[in-house]
Amino acid sequence: WLLMIIILCAYYGYKVTDIYSLYASDVMKYNEIESANVGSLQLYLRPIACILFGFLADHSKSIIWITIGFIIMLFGSILFASGIIKPNQNMFFFISIIVLAVGTYAIRALYFAVMQEGKISLTLTGTAVGIISLTGYTPDIFAGPLMGYYLDRFPGLLGHQYVFIYLVGFSVVGLLCALRFARIIR
Repeated sequence: WLLMIIILCAYYGYKVTDIYSLYASDVMKYNEIESANVGSLQLYLRPIACILFGFLADHSKSIIWITIGFIIMLFGSILFASGIIKPNQNMFFFISIIVLAVGTYAIRALYFAVMQEGKISLTLTGTAVGIISLTGYTPDIFAGPLMGYYLDRFPGLLGHQYVFIYLVGFSVVGLLCALRFARIIR
C-alpha cells in the first residue's frame, strides 16, 4: 500500500509537468513558441535524470533516492506554490523547473525498483504491479480535471499556485510514505 501511494504522489507530480508551458504563457508572459519550448526543453531532463538516478540507485538503495526525489519535488513545488516566480525572473523560473522536473523524474525512474527492496516475491511481481498501478496511476483520471478547475476558475498566477499547493501536499504524503517504506525494509 505504501508503494501505491508513493506512485500516486509521484505520478501527480508527473502530470503537473504538463502545465509548465501554460505557466510560461500565463504567468511568465512568454509567447506561444517560447512557452512550447519550455515544455519540450524540460522533457530533455527526463532521460538525464532517469539515467543518473538509476545509476545512483544501483550503487545504494532505490528508496533513498526516491526519498531524495520527493524532497527535491517538494522544494520545487513550494517555489511555484509560493508565487515568487514571476515575469522577468527567467533564470529563477528555469532553475525552478529544472529542480521540480529532476525530482519528479528521479522518483518515476525508481518507483518499481523498490519492489525487490520490499521483498515482493518475483512470482507475484506481475500481480503486485497490476494492483499497485490500479491506484498509483489514478492521477490520469483526476489530475487534469482538478488542474483545469483551478486554472479556469482562477486565471493567471493564483490558479497555478493552487495546482502547485496540491503538489506540495502530494510531495509531503509521498515523502512520508517513502520514509515509512525505508523504515520497514530496514
